[in-house]
Formats: sequence, structure tokens, C-alpha cells
Amino acid sequence: MTLRLLEGIKRFQEHLLEVGLARSVLALPAPRMLALPSPTAEGSEPASVFARLITEPEIHGVASDLFASGHYNLSVSEAYKAVDKFVASRVPHLNQNGTSLMDQTFSPKSPYLRWTKMLTTSEQDEQQGYHRLFSGAMLGIRNPTTHEFGWVDEPELALELIVFAQHLLRKAKAAQSSEPKIEKSG
Repeated sequence: MTLRLLEGIKRFQEHLLEVGLARSVLALPAPRMLALPSPTAEGSEPASVFARLITEPEIHGVASDLFASGHYNLSVSEAYKAVDKFVASRVPHLNQNGTSLMDQTFSPKSPYLRWTKMLTTSEQDEQQGYHRLFSGAMLGIRNPTTHEFGWVDEPELALELIVFAQHLLRKAKAAQSSEPKIEKSG
């Protein structure tokens, strides 16, 4: 879909050049896409894909062997515990974990960790969105995989969830510390 749209834009630009309404054609880069092997391709078994995709040591170290041995639920649980532990290490004075840790740490109103100065609407939206993603991941992924057996029992689903955990970990690593605003009363 995106490739067809880019090709259509390029053809339109070339037409404008031909009729004299433009002086040059904008060179659009090819879209970057992650190409995963087809299920029948060599090297496409889940453990091989895991090894190529999961590169953050905090997650790879706790989830790789579990995933490779078919303990998908436990590998997902450990990946999200690694995210939780990393965030907790960034704000040790909060002495929290899970959803409550994420709610306090990434709060849109007074975050301990943030990615921008939160001056524009887009910067505020990013903070609010990732606040919800971090909290939701703890509530909707970490908690069920920690408290239930077999919550995740398919390698593809486990891999998707672990890739998301890795994304969250990378966002937490990129976050800057900030003292939350203390609202004055009266």
C-alpha cells in the first residue's frame, strides 16, 4: 500500500515536470521494512527469529533460553519483569513495581522519566501515550503471564510480545530523568 502510494506520488511529480509546472522531481526514499522469513524458509524457526530480533541484553538474558525451550509464557513474563526492573532502577526512590510504578514514573502531569520537555501537543501526546503503553503492558501482559500458566502458548505470539517488551525497554533507556512538578495549593 505505502509503496503504491509513493510510486503514485513520483508519477505525479514526473507529470508535473513534463508539463513544465515543476523544475525537479523529489527523490523519495524507499520505505524501510523488516523482512522476516516466510514460515517455510530456512532459519525461520521461532528461536532463530528470536535470536535475530531480541538484542537488548536485559531481555535476551532472561528470555532466550526459556523461549528456545518452548516455555513461551514464562519467557514473556521474564521479558516484562526485565522492563519493570529496569524502570524501577531508574527511579529507586519510588519503591514500586508493575502498573503503579509505570503510572507514577511516566505520569503525563508529573513524570519522573520523560522523552521531551513536553512543550508541544505532540510531546505531551507522546508522554501520555507511552504512559498508557507502559502501564497497560504491566497490567495486560506481565500480570497475566506471571499469574497464569499457559497464558501465552504460541511461539509467534510470545515473540510479538517480547519484541514489544524490547521496544518499551529501549524507550525507558532513552528517557530523561525529571523531577515531577509539585502542584501548589491555594
